[in-house]
Amino acid sequence: MLYHFTTERLIAKEWHSFEEEELNQPDLVDIIENILVPDVTKTFPRMWQGNYNRQRAQGWIEDIDSEAKTVLAVDKETKNAIGFLNFYKVGNRRTATNFHVGYVVSREMWSQGFGTEFVEGFIDWCKKNEVSTVLAKVAPDNVASIRVLEKNNFLTERKDTDGVSHLFVYDCVE
Repeated sequence: MLYHFTTERLIAKEWHSFEEEELNQPDLVDIIENILVPDVTKTFPRMWQGNYNRQRAQGWIEDIDSEAKTVLAVDKETKNAIGFLNFYKVGNRRTATNFHVGYVVSREMWSQGFGTEFVEGFIDWCKKNEVSTVLAKVAPDNVASIRVLEKNNFLTERKDTDGVSHLFVYDCVE
C-alpha cells in the first residue's frame, strides 16, 4: 500500500521515502529533532516529553517505526517539513480496517491551518483505501488538536477514556 497523498499546500508520504531534492532539510533525524520541542511534546506520553537531541530523535524514530506507519508532510512551496502523522491498525483486522492516528505539526506552523489540512488529506486517503474508522486520542487540554479533529468531523466517542485523554472517531464508511 502506498502511503502518499497531497493537499492544496502539502505533499505527504511515508517519511523514509522522500528523496533529498524533495526536502529543504533531507535528514529525517534533524527534522524530528527540530519538530519535537517541549511546546509540541508537552501533551505526549511522559516518556516522550521534553527536549530532543540527535540521539533521542533517532531512538524515537526507531520506536515509532517498530509500531506504526508514519507520513511526513512537506509544504509544496517551501519544501519545509511541517509535521508528521503516524497510524497503526486496531481492532478486528479480518472484518474491517481501523486506524489509530496521532499527528504533530511543528511549532512554527501552528495556527496556519496545516494541522486541519493534513488530517483532512489523511481522511481522504483513508476513504480511498477502504479504511473503515479512524480513532484519535487527545489530551483534554490540547484544545488546538481537538479543534483540528472537530473541523474534520470527528465525533467524541468518550471523554476521559483512560483518565488522561478524549477518544475521537471518524467513520469513513458512508
